[in-house]
Amino acid sequence: MKNTHNNRQWFGFSEDKVFGEIMSNPAFCRHVLQGILPEIPIKKIFPPKKQEVIIDPEHRNQKDVRLDILVEDINGNLYNIEMQRSDDDDIARRMRYYASKNDQRYTLHQGYTYNDLKNVFIIFLCTFKTKQKVAIKSTYQTINVDNHADILQDGLTKIIINSNGVPDGTETETLLNLVKLMKDLPVHGDKLFDKAQKRIESMNADPEWRDTIMDFETRMLER
Repeated sequence: MKNTHNNRQWFGFSEDKVFGEIMSNPAFCRHVLQGILPEIPIKKIFPPKKQEVIIDPEHRNQKDVRLDILVEDINGNLYNIEMQRSDDDDIARRMRYYASKNDQRYTLHQGYTYNDLKNVFIIFLCTFKTKQKVAIKSTYQTINVDNHADILQDGLTKIIINSNGVPDGTETETLLNLVKLMKDLPVHGDKLFDKAQKRIESMNADPEWRDTIMDFETRMLER
């Protein structure tokens, strides 16, 4: 969040409500996912779900989770995309918990085998600065600590995108554009990002949207 030239707060892509609105656009969401995961052909996705709450009524003492964006592609891969603006030093364990909740709710139904578990990608978009230099994109999988080339095929991939990370030359143009958007920097030459930026501008110019965003921000602070 920043101030505009007329001293009004600017709600950028990283603000929860704005993020949900922009990423719930299937074309833009698929475009972003393909930019993050160029090695996986993502031909089509189903409409993304935003602010999806996972509650286990049989275990009321368990911590519930609210997923920023949850989307499935035509091949059955599941993507959970989260925006993280503050460094609470718990991202690794939070990703573990979110993965377990995704498995519990969405990936395996009664009568199926463990081989039917969906591939799950937990993707955190982080805007905070880290104490040490990090790459823009860091990918984590389960490996054999005695042989790092041996990857356990458990179908779980965790990815951290840090907008303050250092590029290493492997990033796609779409990923670099995503980083710019996360930092409220202008993006040029990409039609889908053009539409996203125009939508963000229109949300900031709409009094009703601004009230909705500020009310949500206030509720989050009061939690």
